[in-house]
Amino acid sequence: MKNLIVIFGLIAFSCSENKEPEKSKFNSTVQKTTKSTSQAEPKKPLLDSNTKSLYTYGLIGSVGNYGYQIFDATGKMTINQPTIPAIQGNKGFQTENDAKTAAEFVIQKIDKGIFPPTFSVTELDSLGLIH
Repeated sequence: MKNLIVIFGLIAFSCSENKEPEKSKFNSTVQKTTKSTSQAEPKKPLLDSNTKSLYTYGLIGSVGNYGYQIFDATGKMTINQPTIPAIQGNKGFQTENDAKTAAEFVIQKIDKGIFPPTFSVTELDSLGLIH
């Protein structure tokens, strides 16, 4: 009878001992996941000046009302932007050069993994696109 009590005691002790390390293992996994999520790498690597983008653009519109379209590597249109982003109303860019500058800026954002590539009024102003 004493032997049975000792055996049950050892089994109970060994079972409770195994549960604790599993819990610690789980907690460390959760902490690692949390750290890697908060320090996630961009979805696309940053391009250096020697790397060409997979995206191209086309200008649309007419005199005083230009926009742009962004195309992916297969030629599929990804973005159609006939008006100035971040500005209220349906006003296009005043010049083809302004639309070109905006399109190139959008492609840079996409290449850095920023999608959708939004504009702020401050960015438009710093690029000289607000007249």
